Amino acid sequence: MPFLAKATGARVIGTETTYHVLRSFGVDAAQLVVVKGGEVLDFDGYVVEVASSRHSRNAAYSYFAPGTLTAPPATAPRTVADLPEGDTLAFKVTPDGAPSALFMGASDFDERSFAGLAPDVAMLAVASTESTYRYVPRLLAALGRPGVVVPVHWDDFERPLAEPPRKVGTDLDDFLTQVRAVSPGSRLVVPNYKTAYGADLRPRR
Repeated sequence: MPFLAKATGARVIGTETTYHVLRSFGVDAAQLVVVKGGEVLDFDGYVVEVASSRHSRNAAYSYFAPGTLTAPPATAPRTVADLPEGDTLAFKVTPDGAPSALFMGASDFDERSFAGLAPDVAMLAVASTESTYRYVPRLLAALGRPGVVVPVHWDDFERPLAEPPRKVGTDLDDFLTQVRAVSPGSRLVVPNYKTAYGADLRPRR
């Protein structure tokens, strides 16, 4: 993200921790927008809705690297282990005249914040444990059983993109089974690396 932000000048929307991490990498503060969840941001041609979310839970009911930043770290983080969790957000993007899409980056959620989002396409994180009560049924019900469900957060992201995706455990298969049972009207699309998806992600009418 710091590389892309500096190379393109793109705006970055995230938590206060995101702001401080990117400042430590030298990203211009004018590019950074701090949000907490609940914001509805109107850009030219699309609207972004920010939803409060939650980080994935492990088998001990905790999550990786709790903590937040209130100032830039003395040195820029070098690895994932150097990053605090810093709060979790989900984003619904609705382009003018096109299907809306929800992007969810971690496998837990705030049910009340998700209620009413009703995206056409939902990119949903696959849980690695069963610590969250009835994760898939509650999540799909809160989102209104989207027309298209795209599972994310299930692959070994430390492998080079030149290699095919590799599942982490069997969680993806269980997730797909649950989605089919809970929301049989949803179309499942399992993404592949370096593959463009366009009209094929539109919900069927």
